[in-house]
Amino acid sequence: MAFSDNLVNTIHDKIILSEYIGRTVNLSKKGNDFIGLCPFHNEKTPSFTVSNDKGFYHCFGCGAHGDIISFVMQKESIDFKETLQILASEIGVNIENYSLKDKKISEDEKNFKNIYEFSKVFFNNNFNNESANQVKIYLKNRKISSEASKYFELGYIKNNPDNLISFLESKGFSINKIIESGLARKSKKNDKYYDFFRNRLIFPIHNSKGEVVAFGGRSLNSSEPKYLNSPDTILFKKRKLLFNFHRAKKYVQKHKIPFIVVEGYMDVIALYHIGLYGAVAPLGTALSEEQLLLLWKISDEPIICMDGDQAGYRSAIRTLNIAMKILKPGKSLKFTFLSDGDDPDNLVFKSEKQKLIDMIKNASPMFNVFWDSETVNLDLTTPEKRAAFRLNMEKKISLIEDSIVQKEYKKSFYSNYNSLFPNNYSNYKKTNFKTNNNEIDKLPAGRIKNNSSANLREKNLIETIFNNPSILTKVEEEFAILAFSNKKIETLRLAILSIYKQSGELTDLNISEIKKDSKYDSIIEEIFKSRDWAASRFIPDYVKKNEDLNYVIDCWKDAANLQKKWYKKENI
Repeated sequence: MAFSDNLVNTIHDKIILSEYIGRTVNLSKKGNDFIGLCPFHNEKTPSFTVSNDKGFYHCFGCGAHGDIISFVMQKESIDFKETLQILASEIGVNIENYSLKDKKISEDEKNFKNIYEFSKVFFNNNFNNESANQVKIYLKNRKISSEASKYFELGYIKNNPDNLISFLESKGFSINKIIESGLARKSKKNDKYYDFFRNRLIFPIHNSKGEVVAFGGRSLNSSEPKYLNSPDTILFKKRKLLFNFHRAKKYVQKHKIPFIVVEGYMDVIALYHIGLYGAVAPLGTALSEEQLLLLWKISDEPIICMDGDQAGYRSAIRTLNIAMKILKPGKSLKFTFLSDGDDPDNLVFKSEKQKLIDMIKNASPMFNVFWDSETVNLDLTTPEKRAAFRLNMEKKISLIEDSIVQKEYKKSFYSNYNSLFPNNYSNYKKTNFKTNNNEIDKLPAGRIKNNSSANLREKNLIETIFNNPSILTKVEEEFAILAFSNKKIETLRLAILSIYKQSGELTDLNISEIKKDSKYDSIIEEIFKSRDWAASRFIPDYVKKNEDLNYVIDCWKDAANLQKKWYKKENI
């Protein structure tokens, strides 16, 4: 079975080369590229380079060279078809959807590229014609320079029904191909053909190679929509491209700065006027996964700078939520929120260049924006509301696919949460039962020994957590105020709470680390490893490692209630 070039393009778009190769080759960043020891020959000095932007690897030692597909073929010693199947599975696409039945797709791509290139020339010639006075006045009023017009290859189309159609037909293109390219439509009223763009300022849209694949148009009168983009075609997918990306990426790479993502064409042009050449714009509202991956191939932390209104804020938060799922170590976003009613275009227009530059320079890290967006105007005055808030935040953080980033987000969340509510755990050492550790220190040893059933219960309560650490999320409040008469068991309780407070969870790995910690290993050995305790027939089933966690939780809570009553009765 043969496969279309679209599958190969999709693989290149969705897989970041350095990340994939970095799973088996230890890569270090060097400038815009990565370097490591070549996997294809033995060497002691790294000569193997990987370039995300160029999409290939190269070894200066053995000459190995290629893209993601050739890397897998050479590394795994498999053929082209099997390689495509592996990489298609990697990005979660059905390879059957990309079978190539004939050469029609590639022929259409060539036709469309020619149509778009001729159309760009047509629009540009119109722009430089005397008939374009209307658009020149518009640009002058918007303070768009002639240099910017040339740089962005701006064009113009008159308010005639079929100017472009006539031009393209004169170049040998059929009306059917012109319609398929998205540049013409057929009227349902009179079956006549008409140009898709009319009386508009035209913005050419390029792919990452710099080839024109679509156009955007800005209305020059009151007609709606104000902005109009070409429809999706085999060359143009709004979700996969960014306006000005092919120019901006060169500047971003050269100067090692982040991309600035703004809302529209005019914002990109405005930033060009103040020397910020790394600006791009999505061809919709929020960024898509594909667009984020495209940005992350070049820049680790692009800056999102949407308009300063509610729509702009919502767009930024949608982008944040989309990015959350696919965050990777070292790949994130920053956010700049402009004042209400402002956007980059009008700030430049009002000669407030420095204000805009300062705001972009002081963009907020993604986690801070995530926290602020979830806590703004939120009522957290009751335990129930705080519990619901925590549950919601943990649910959102759990959507992060990368386990390392997810863990770090949890840590940051609980750090902020505990700072917001410092009293939640401030009573570890000073419980509600008229005691603290100083008072426990004064207890006579004989008194503790005489309460053997209580001492056994305290061991059971702590050992249950050791064996079933995940239940702590369900018994957190009870465990936080639980009082133990045995000072050493109390020390273990505080150690567990300290870990839980940092990450909001307790795992088998955490317990293993406590057991290995020199501060606690002797305590654990003394309490839980003695022959009498290990062989005791008094160890209940719930204390042991158990699959039925609901049973464990119910029994543990019963034991905790008994401990609470005993402790209060003893007035320790």
